[in-house]
Amino acid sequence: MLIIATAALAALNILYKAAGPALLGGREFPPRVRAVADALPVVLLAGLLTVDLLGAGWRDFDWTALPGLAVAVALRRWGRSHLVCIVGAVAVTAGLRAFLAILGG
Repeated sequence: MLIIATAALAALNILYKAAGPALLGGREFPPRVRAVADALPVVLLAGLLTVDLLGAGWRDFDWTALPGLAVAVALRRWGRSHLVCIVGAVAVTAGLRAFLAILGG
């Protein structure tokens, strides 16, 4: 059943992505629609980060991820690649959690 659902989702994804160029036919979106579409990935990422940091029901704040997030932002501002930013953030967060685990016993 899972294979059928995955195949159906893949087919719907292909149809959905093909519908845009077919319906637009070489025309461009109006500037306002383009601005909203350009902002969607940033908003989605911000929402995912917020939910991940605050936990389920926004009751489990995970402060140890904040230094890693700050390192990722700083590395990106310095022009480093996305991979370097992610590895740096993960290293700082994991190191902080390991340090706290050692202190906690």
